[in-house]
Amino acid sequence: MNEGISKRIFSINFALLSPEEIRKMSQIKVITADTYDDDGYPIERGLMDLHLGVIEPGLKCATCGGKVDECPGHFGHIELAMPVVHVGFIKEIKTFLDAACGTCGRVKLVPERLEEFRARVNEIKSTTSDPDALSIASKRYIEEASSAPICPHCGAQQKKVFLDKPTTFREEQIKITPKEIRERLEKIPNEELFLFGMNYEVARPEWMVLTVLPVPPINVRPSITLETGERSEDDLTHKLVDIIRISQRLRESRDNGSPQLIIEDLWDLLQFHVTTYFDNQTAGIPPARHRSGRALKTLAQRLKGKEGRFRSNLSGKRVNFSARTVISPEPFLSINEIGVPEKAARELTVPVMINIFNLESVREIVKHGPEPRDELGRYLPGVNYIIRPDGRRMKVTVQNAEESSKRVEVGWTVERQLMEGDIVLFNRQPSLHRMSMMGHTVRILSGQTFRFNLAVCTPYNADFDGDEMNLHILQKEEARAEARIIMKV
Repeated sequence: MNEGISKRIFSINFALLSPEEIRKMSQIKVITADTYDDDGYPIERGLMDLHLGVIEPGLKCATCGGKVDECPGHFGHIELAMPVVHVGFIKEIKTFLDAACGTCGRVKLVPERLEEFRARVNEIKSTTSDPDALSIASKRYIEEASSAPICPHCGAQQKKVFLDKPTTFREEQIKITPKEIRERLEKIPNEELFLFGMNYEVARPEWMVLTVLPVPPINVRPSITLETGERSEDDLTHKLVDIIRISQRLRESRDNGSPQLIIEDLWDLLQFHVTTYFDNQTAGIPPARHRSGRALKTLAQRLKGKEGRFRSNLSGKRVNFSARTVISPEPFLSINEIGVPEKAARELTVPVMINIFNLESVREIVKHGPEPRDELGRYLPGVNYIIRPDGRRMKVTVQNAEESSKRVEVGWTVERQLMEGDIVLFNRQPSLHRMSMMGHTVRILSGQTFRFNLAVCTPYNADFDGDEMNLHILQKEEARAEARIIMKV
């Protein structure tokens, strides 16, 4: 059998969600801003509707029939009373409005220049895979189209479009409403979208102005029950409540023929809520706040920055079998050794697979229980858990140690505590080069700090003014062998 790569990623395409697609992937149209009724049951067509998923034990999802741990959650949607601009696409919308004619919607370039650009695109695609080359080429043509004072297709005089941060567009002091923006973007022909690097099969410019808003599944915004018994909703749910309420008021005002001024105020308010729902740190608008005065953490805040999803949960996961504490010097240790506090050594374990050769010695260790000492009161490794071949874990205590040692058989795994001579990885952040993480053998010492020889300060760039370092216990025999051979100081 051929072990080569079966498929290679050729390219990645980014698309926009069309209103039809949002409705298609949605399980329910959310129309009420309420979440739970007086009995604590999710309100139908509300933001916690059972079609969106379940977080309460005992309830079943109305879409897939799954229980809490089976249902992945499903999207819903909100039909907005009036279109609003998506704050993430402001720059792109500005580019479209500048480069396309406000009357006929065509790009303000003569056909010859468009064809010239099309040929240039094909040439770039065939000669280079650099993604920036295309954008640099298109920038020149877009700037040329944007600066054209008269449309070469319909002859209309062009007015300059200004952007009042964050989401308001003006044309010579007159505000362009999101509805008008959407109508203009709809006029841009599919054939001319390649100038902006857009594939009309998966993205249209008018989709950057929202008419339908996806409601994320409940699993993304679970509500928590406080000690007092009252429910506390997630920040995203709070924001969606605001969006639905204002959308309903706007719809009622529009249908009842309210004055234009009131409609525009509500429309601006809806725009504010949708903007802060996507990004609550948009420059130029005050952040939406909780009743307590705390700024809400909305979609962009969940993802970006040090505490965001990427850096905090994806690149920087917490790991088992690791310890962290302050470091201090110990000149009597070898450069290949590390002094581990007894407290840490009792918690950290190494899995030992039992075979016919080590059965008796492991039984002896199990018999000592979880906190053994020798006759002089010095540390001896104990055992915290024994694991049966079917995966069941059994905790070893002082009471059941003798009995557990008799039950242990070949094929079982014993999690024994750290002992002198075990190989471990030691790391100081920031890990800037490979010597920021090296292998050391363990020495169990009293005290509360990791100790190591002063000669090893340089590769770790460590000093003893309160630095903390991390210790990782290797769990597999291959890893231990590798660390012993190629990772020691």
